[in-house]
Amino acid sequence: MASLSQPEKTSSDGFYFHEAYVVWEIAFNEALSMQQNPGLVHLAGACLYRLREFDLVLAKELGITVYHLRNWAMENLSTTNSFARRYDGHIDFEYTIERMADKVHVRKVKKRSNSPPQPLPDHVHPPGEGLIVRERIDPAASGLWAEAMRSSYEFAQEIYAGSGDEESSATTIRRCLRSLLETAEIQGCLENVGFSVGELRGKLGEIG
Repeated sequence: MASLSQPEKTSSDGFYFHEAYVVWEIAFNEALSMQQNPGLVHLAGACLYRLREFDLVLAKELGITVYHLRNWAMENLSTTNSFARRYDGHIDFEYTIERMADKVHVRKVKKRSNSPPQPLPDHVHPPGEGLIVRERIDPAASGLWAEAMRSSYEFAQEIYAGSGDEESSATTIRRCLRSLLETAEIQGCLENVGFSVGELRGKLGEIG
């Protein structure tokens, strides 16, 4: 896989203090956690995650939640790990958002499992004990990751570029969702989970 470092930051760039950047950071983290290439579904899920904070009434009216999209991503998107093993962990991701001098920092809240560790069969080596596993880096997969990250990043930058000086976070999120609704990827996802693109578009309303 390609380096997981994010695009180079310019400290004076207002994008890194904007809601569009927060949404992209959340999407990036979710794709990374679920071992997937970051895409529009992750961006849409990140928008729905943030909408709960800024406009809970609208979030409830939409009906669709971040969990609908996380579930769909887990079941339908291909994995980036070399074993082609689909992610099957928890999807209850939560984040802390903190504005600092250099940018807004998005950090995933670590979840601890309450269940006791399962015993391993006698013939299985615990991770890191007596067995070294080397994962081969696939140049093609590495390229796909880099391209997917760049595309989602550019999408977020376009949302930022279209914002006014006084635009609220809620409005930014609505604009982002409306733009995402115009893409074939999100339309197909919504059809699969049983939501109408037209109805969602109507509930989001006109902006601008």
